[in-house]
Amino acid sequence: MSVRVMSYVWDIPLFKGSDKLVMLCLADHADDKGICWPSIDTIARKSGVSPTTVKTTLKKLEAGGWLFKKNQFKKADTGRLVRSNNQYQLPVMLLKKKADEQTDFEQSNFVRSKVEHSKLEQTKQHGGVGQISTGGRSESGYKPSIDPPIEPSSKDLVPSQLETAKANEPVLFSIPLKGKTKVHEVTQSDLFELRELYPAVDIAQQLRNMIGWSKANPTRQKTASGIKRFMHQWLSKEQDKGYGKQPAQAAQPQHDESQSIKNEIKRLEREADAIGIQISQSKSWGATQQAIQSFERQQASILAQRYELIQKLGGDHV
Repeated sequence: MSVRVMSYVWDIPLFKGSDKLVMLCLADHADDKGICWPSIDTIARKSGVSPTTVKTTLKKLEAGGWLFKKNQFKKADTGRLVRSNNQYQLPVMLLKKKADEQTDFEQSNFVRSKVEHSKLEQTKQHGGVGQISTGGRSESGYKPSIDPPIEPSSKDLVPSQLETAKANEPVLFSIPLKGKTKVHEVTQSDLFELRELYPAVDIAQQLRNMIGWSKANPTRQKTASGIKRFMHQWLSKEQDKGYGKQPAQAAQPQHDESQSIKNEIKRLEREADAIGIQISQSKSWGATQQAIQSFERQQASILAQRYELIQKLGGDHV
């Protein structure tokens, strides 16, 4: 269970009803990286909604980019691969960002209410501006205007006064889109966020790949509403390809060369076994002696390479 991820989900007001219940259940099973694999029945039991509603809600959350699903398989007693519990990846950094936005909003409202309350208290103090004397008139002679204050329109402000989320951020990548919005712009902060979400992926190169794919497939380009889901699905697949490799290498750098040799030995053994099967089949099929000898030479060459690698390891059995 990740208390951190659960706290993010609790603080996001966008999640309501079954959406929040299912997200809380996933966060309850997830680690700090947002990875979990509870079954549909488990989610239904813990969230208190029906399995049908769970499936519908999961599809809705996946479409909104709040989770990414990966199908899992396991080997049954018969030896066949069968479906197992799906693996779910919650976008931890995105959840944190949305939760922080809500916290900042609540804090700003709290500060503003305290300031307004302080001003109100000041007007109630003896001798304050606008105090009404026993005669019924203000002692200071101040008469507050009954007209509402007129705030300047945002159209009247100069550009430096307008508050925009991406005022000075450079656009690093522009992914072609179909529809009214022609491109999806990726800024520096977007790039940093994606790097935190997918640490095993070269984000910049994958964005270039997306741009190339979109230009090569104009009829399959994404819309403005679907581009973020497309990006996260693309990057999630790339993350899965390299997931867990970098930490293992960083943990034992001194064993990298030895482990690489052992992996090569195992690969050669599998290749030699496969050729052995080909030799047996060729003999049963009545293949020519020349073909059988060719296979035997290949197998002997592979076994010789295996022997050299074993000697390089000091003769240890792999």
